[in-house]
Amino acid sequence: MDIIIKDPHNDREVHLTAEPEDYKGEQGLRIIFPDKDSFVMVYRNENWEVVDEEFVNPDLVEIIGKAIHPRARYSSNSHAQ
Repeated sequence: MDIIIKDPHNDREVHLTAEPEDYKGEQGLRIIFPDKDSFVMVYRNENWEVVDEEFVNPDLVEIIGKAIHPRARYSSNSHAQ
């Protein structure tokens, strides 16, 4: 899924790709930036959490979470709900 967000630092549009990914048995989304850098987010306790990186800007995580929710919540069978 392609998503467009506003960078929290400079308000520029950023085009991201979100691809379903299994993370240790939990269904999540790999968020891929135009430069191919990426991280995985998992939906837990009504929030999207970054699970495979030490630090991702919390403002960025919030913006991405709002952009993909509720469009993208995946069950263990990888079907959108």
